[in-house]
Amino acid sequence: MDQNTITLQNLDKGHIFYLNKNVEEYIDKLVTYILTGIQKGEHVFLIENDRIFPLVMEKVELKLNPEQISKIHHINNFDYYFSSGSFNPPYIFNYLNNILDYYMKNKLPFRIWAHVEWADDKEVQKILVEFEKEADGIIQDNNLLLICAYEEERMPNFLKDELITCHEFIMTESQIVSSTKYVKKEC
Repeated sequence: MDQNTITLQNLDKGHIFYLNKNVEEYIDKLVTYILTGIQKGEHVFLIENDRIFPLVMEKVELKLNPEQISKIHHINNFDYYFSSGSFNPPYIFNYLNNILDYYMKNKLPFRIWAHVEWADDKEVQKILVEFEKEADGIIQDNNLLLICAYEEERMPNFLKDELITCHEFIMTESQIVSSTKYVKKEC
C-alpha cells in the first residue's frame, strides 16, 4: 500500500462524504470506523437510526470489552436532525455542541459518524448544502474527524455535486480520496 493512501485507520481529521450503496457494506465501514477510533483511545459518536445501530453494535460487541463499548455514544439521527420539528441548522449545531462540550473542554479525543437522512423534503435539500458548509468550518476549526453518510439511491445528482464541494474527502467502496471539487470555507 502506498504511504499516501488514505484509510479509515490513518485519517485523524477531516470532513468525509460517503455515498453508500448497500447496508452490509455501510455497516462494515461503520464498524471499522468505530474499532479504529476505540483503538486510538477515542470516543465515537454515532448519529445513526434505530434500525442500523443495533446491527452495528452486534458486530462491535464481539470485538470490544465493556469499557471500550462505553466509549460509543449513540445519537438517534431523527432526534438529532428534526427534534426542533424541522431541519434547523442552528438548532442542530447547538444540540451537537451541548453533547460534545464536555469532551472538548476536557480535551477527550473523539470522532463522529453522521447518517444523514430526511423525508422527501425539497426544503431540506436546499438547506443541506449550507448546513454541510457550516459543518465543514467547524470540523476544520477544531481539527475533528466526521464522516457524513448518505444513501445513494435517495441522493439527487445535483445535490451530490453540491455536497462534494463542502467535503474535504470522498469515501467510496474501496478507498478514501481527496475531493478535487472541495472548496474550503473561509471564515
